[in-house]
Amino acid sequence: MTTTRTIRHPRPIEESKMQGYFMISKRDAAVAITNKLTGSQCRLWLYLMTVDSSVNQAQSMIEIYQNIPTSTKIAEKIGVCVDTVDKDLRKLKTAGLLPTWFVFKRTDCADIERGIRDRLKVELGGEVEVITAVGRIDLLTVTEVIEIKNINNWKEALGKILAYSSFFPEHSKRIHLFGRPDLAKLALAQATCSEFGITVTFEEVES
Repeated sequence: MTTTRTIRHPRPIEESKMQGYFMISKRDAAVAITNKLTGSQCRLWLYLMTVDSSVNQAQSMIEIYQNIPTSTKIAEKIGVCVDTVDKDLRKLKTAGLLPTWFVFKRTDCADIERGIRDRLKVELGGEVEVITAVGRIDLLTVTEVIEIKNINNWKEALGKILAYSSFFPEHSKRIHLFGRPDLAKLALAQATCSEFGITVTFEEVES
């Protein structure tokens, strides 16, 4: 079986957002160097600095909150997956480089995933966040091992479900995807996963 690698490209930044300048202090530059920021972390930091001007021009806290991009939007802008953005945001926060105005909006992918997981638990029963030697299973029912992921990250879900299922060989394997409809991507995920005996389900979620 031939596997394909998803290459994500950054989206062009609007001309209006490229006006003016921003300053990076020598201290912040030194922190970035000593913390060995990766390429994706540097892109994230610079992107947040470009957003900073819009936040500074906001007239109220409501405007500020509305100007704060979600992890999903940031991922599209800088050309990485949502999980990478969430991980890199934590890195910037630990390094003291996350802008003070930034807050994690509740519409982020991780929150959607938790909401779906909790709803499926009510519908199907079972246990959430079941600990194994290789990570936590999103939902373990009497008959299924279920991994929940944004459709853009279906290949990550495939790797996880294969690892988790080794601890519960009698259970069926299922990946439950969510996000904006992408028939080509969903068909590829279903065709690939079927070769491993994995069922793929999907629900539409606007993020």
